[in-house]
Amino acid sequence: MPKKGLFIAGLLLVILLLVGLGFNLGGKEKNEVARVGAPAPNFRLEDLSGAVVELKDIYRKNQLTLVNFWATWCPPCRREIPEFVRLYREYRERGLEILAVNAWENITLEELQAFVAAAEMEFPILRDVKEEAATKYQVRAVPTTVFIDPNGRILEIFVGALTYEQLQTKLERYLR
Repeated sequence: MPKKGLFIAGLLLVILLLVGLGFNLGGKEKNEVARVGAPAPNFRLEDLSGAVVELKDIYRKNQLTLVNFWATWCPPCRREIPEFVRLYREYRERGLEILAVNAWENITLEELQAFVAAAEMEFPILRDVKEEAATKYQVRAVPTTVFIDPNGRILEIFVGALTYEQLQTKLERYLR
């Protein structure tokens, strides 16, 4: 009897492991991994007015979409913001959209709105309160910028602050 009980317990354990493994594998599609050449993982985040913005709706309407993960407490992010503001003003008519995804932040909505207004950030600011987008894009440091074409393919992932000249060079290459 004890051998039969051990056998059943072992069999149940194997079944549970296989079921658990199946759920883990089934929930992760290959296209959810953010890497150059792969489809950009979609996300839905609220902007500062509470409206939901979906990534795939944005990149389909533009020649190039930059998703910039940033935070107000990040010195390199703060240095980079004026570069993005200048770039956006000069290139949005040519099909550039910038989604500034605020991640890993511990400030109120009002504080974030004040920061954005002071920085004259005219592009959409999205709040990644639950770190869903940062997780999908495997963001390990801010700033991180992802370049996405109109078909939703990731052209480049850049970790670190970008200068205006670096951004301009990349845009001239990616914009038709």
